[in-house]
Amino acid sequence: MINNIVNSKFFAGLTAAAASVSVMTTGGTANAAALIGEFQFAGLGVAEITEDYLNFNPNPSTLFLSPITATGSFNQFAGISTTIEGPVEFAPFSAPEKFIDFGGGNEFKLQEASLGEVIQSGENASLDVILYGTFFSADGDESYGAGNITLQFNDTLASTIKAQLEAGETFTAQFSGAVFSTTDYLGSDVLSETVPEPSSILGLGLFAGAGILSKKKLSKKA
Repeated sequence: MINNIVNSKFFAGLTAAAASVSVMTTGGTANAAALIGEFQFAGLGVAEITEDYLNFNPNPSTLFLSPITATGSFNQFAGISTTIEGPVEFAPFSAPEKFIDFGGGNEFKLQEASLGEVIQSGENASLDVILYGTFFSADGDESYGAGNITLQFNDTLASTIKAQLEAGETFTAQFSGAVFSTTDYLGSDVLSETVPEPSSILGLGLFAGAGILSKKKLSKKA
């Protein structure tokens, strides 16, 4: 059965750590050139997902950008000054103008999103939302971007998650992700070769031991 109890002590610690990083990076958002680099993040809210859409609660939700994995232009955004906003419709596609807002006129505009495969990893399963879009810096420079958002489900089968999504059920779960930028456009045929695997994202430790909430209780596996 999916663990449906959020580890409140863990998130209290995460919030405190995020606030501490924020204090160290409050020197202001730099007006740099094109945003180039990569970052990994943890959502401080939850993601609501079906086969057709992705949303966040609260909406927009705050992201904690890890100062350990942020590189290039994204070092300046480490901490909790960034937000993510839904809803995102997969087909036909629609999304808010500012999907990820770093503040100060720096943003990531989402231009394509789709559900990835539900992957079995030991006794757990994970689901990716695949992302493509464009970064806009404060001074108007653009760079292409791609990445994913990962939802983790404990003690369940990937086939169970997939079947319940196909049946129209909605899941609410904590989420993490990774996004990078490039000067070259990336099509969906190369995303799997360039975006970090869910295991590497979870390696941040941001969601280690975190529980999962579900609006629809999953059937206990045999």
